[in-house]
Amino acid sequence: MHNSVLFTTFDPLRDAPEMCSVCSLRPPIFHFEFETDEDGEPQTIKGFCCEPCATRLLKTLECTESREWAEEAAALAAEDQDTAEFRKRLESLRALLVSELTRPA
Repeated sequence: MHNSVLFTTFDPLRDAPEMCSVCSLRPPIFHFEFETDEDGEPQTIKGFCCEPCATRLLKTLECTESREWAEEAAALAAEDQDTAEFRKRLESLRALLVSELTRPA
């Protein structure tokens, strides 16, 4: 399974709508592509998003990845295999996201 979110800049005078294509409340600051195949079917969502929606997209990716890692860890635990590496990676990912999301602008 492959999930990703890509944020890029854009030319605000030519490329973007006036409002975020996710919430329709604020002007966009990024172009984004959100890709997932969570249900076995690849899906791509593209658009322009504001800062709060960019944060939500990143959090959605983190939650999806956390859920996948938890499922893999449970499968390993059921087979009496060590899950310490999965937990270590998951905590590192969470710590990185929290530090980025709470860092002053």
